[in-house]
Amino acid sequence: MAKSAEVKLAVFGKAGVGKSALVVRFLTKRFIWEYDPTLESTYRHQANVDDEVVNMDILDTAGQVHR
Repeated sequence: MAKSAEVKLAVFGKAGVGKSALVVRFLTKRFIWEYDPTLESTYRHQANVDDEVVNMDILDTAGQVHR
């Protein structure tokens, strides 16, 4: 029986740097050109890494504009 692990990831960065693009690319293997500004999104994903099931909670944080 395969082992299982839980991982929690958070993606941080300034507004407009591509946090959501990176997360969506990882999850879907596709690049989306346009996004609505993210307030904050959470995704669940399951992957096999070295014969181990890894359950991931991914938090795509809202970017902040510093002026």
